[in-house]
Amino acid sequence: MSNVINLDDVLATKQDFSYKGETYTFRFSDKMQHALSDAWVKANAYAKQLTNDDKENDDIDKKPVEDQLTFVRDALNKEHEIVMDFFVQTIGKEKADKLYSDLDQSTDGLMFVLGLVKRASEKAIKDAQDAEYPAFDGNEDND
Repeated sequence: MSNVINLDDVLATKQDFSYKGETYTFRFSDKMQHALSDAWVKANAYAKQLTNDDKENDDIDKKPVEDQLTFVRDALNKEHEIVMDFFVQTIGKEKADKLYSDLDQSTDGLMFVLGLVKRASEKAIKDAQDAEYPAFDGNEDND
């Protein structure tokens, strides 16, 4: 009886996405996970600011229109910068720029793709955890 667990069969370490004829490969490395976590937390914090659910931002409605517009534009620009930084770190500047262009220069589109990458990464680990493995009690001799 073999106790070899073939990780190729159970653990995905990357995910390919294709859009408009271009393939984008995301490798589930620690570097990608750090970039993903940073982008997800920061971009969602800026998105939350724009929904005005935060008590700190309640006063924005009382400010002059130009100040409100500046606030919104700054938050949108910062969200875009954060998300683009993730794509530049993970797929390279040229592909990140192409994806953004193909998405009609939509940061919301990039956020959607970011969410898909996050789900694919989480699913890779979940699928590996749920896979069937050969019996192993830890006491067998290694040949």
